[in-house]
Amino acid sequence: MAKILVVDAQEGFREVLRSVLLAYGHEVVTAVGGKEALQCVDSSLPSVVLLDPALPDKSGLDVLVKLRALAPHLPVVIVSENLSAEVESLARELGVTDVLRKGLKMDVIMEVVWHALQHAGKPAEARPAVPVAGATSEAKAATVLIVDDEPEICDLVGEFLSRRGYQIKTSNGGEQALGIIRKEPPTLVLLDIYMPGINGVEVMRRLKQDGLLLEVGVIMLTASQEEPLLQEAFDLGAFDVLSKPVNLDELELAVAVKLALSAPD
Repeated sequence: MAKILVVDAQEGFREVLRSVLLAYGHEVVTAVGGKEALQCVDSSLPSVVLLDPALPDKSGLDVLVKLRALAPHLPVVIVSENLSAEVESLARELGVTDVLRKGLKMDVIMEVVWHALQHAGKPAEARPAVPVAGATSEAKAATVLIVDDEPEICDLVGEFLSRRGYQIKTSNGGEQALGIIRKEPPTLVLLDIYMPGINGVEVMRRLKQDGLLLEVGVIMLTASQEEPLLQEAFDLGAFDVLSKPVNLDELELAVAVKLALSAPD
């Protein structure tokens, strides 16, 4: 499907990532160090680069700067085991598509690769960790609560939306989410349907009983297509139901539309 360059000094992780990418139908090129990576970009013309900044021969940021000079529109995803806040901030300023931790599940990393491929060939934009300048006042004020029993999903969606100006809260279960909403209702809730304990639909039932569904918008996330449960979610007032793995572009659009419809005239 696409040519992916994996730059990582850890042979084990590099090979695991290579195997998964091949299973998804991608062509994979690997590099151990920065010099080799730059040569691969020049000769192989990859569609996306997955880059660990901890390289044996060059600084990862130095490699990133030179990548930008070689291929200004090339999407670069940082995949690191231990990244300082300072290095992450500099990487975002250099326009990386995303910053991921190696502890994430592979399907989450593949979702980010898919998202990066949708932007291949487009100008790389600096993405600050703080709310983006020029966002609407509604977006800056909007608080989004992400409720999912998979911490990786909370991290991925939270990072994605926070860079677009939203204030983010997370919860890994329904009971905890109810406590957060009852204490300080967010603007919008992204709610997983299937979770241990009480599921997302039960969370909506209890919020309706409390009279809080009128105060918050709800977008459901699910890997299932169980019609009765999905219909009940809509009947209770869910604005939309999005499939998992999460398509970040669809999610961003759904959030923006819901907030625009809910904004005061």
